[in-house]
Amino acid sequence: MGHHHHHHSHMNFNTILEEILIKRSQQKKKTSPLNYKERLFVLTKSMLTYYEGRAEKKYRKGFIDVSKIKCVEIVKNDDGVIPCQNKYPFQVVHDANTLYIFAPSPQSRDLWVKKLKEEIKNNNNIMIKYHPKFWTDGSYQCCRQTEKLAPGCEKYNLFESSIR
Repeated sequence: MGHHHHHHSHMNFNTILEEILIKRSQQKKKTSPLNYKERLFVLTKSMLTYYEGRAEKKYRKGFIDVSKIKCVEIVKNDDGVIPCQNKYPFQVVHDANTLYIFAPSPQSRDLWVKKLKEEIKNNNNIMIKYHPKFWTDGSYQCCRQTEKLAPGCEKYNLFESSIR
């Protein structure tokens, strides 16, 4: 009885953060267009999941196993144009992919980065070096390397306070 009572309620004790953010397409192929999509992101201890369709979470579009995350950090963008309404980017590097996520405010971004870093701190695959800027148009904007899996060009400090 009542076992489906919470079927539509997704906020549960496992949820660490939940917010509508914007993600950039992953450009798995060189020819893939760059687009920006609103997604509902939900972070739990084990997963970072994103859904299409706001609060009702109709369609799970993707998820990242928290234990596979190698780097979470803000993206340095200087005065580069960000073609979506959220202007505060951060990156989640996992396996062979980098997910670029855009938060609506510095406070939101700092919170996501901080909480994600707390969750990955015991991962054994944390990157020694990372790319502080975007991968765009076939190269990293920081070091101009043209291989997506090119080793990072700047030291990654997982534990350095992100309070600036």
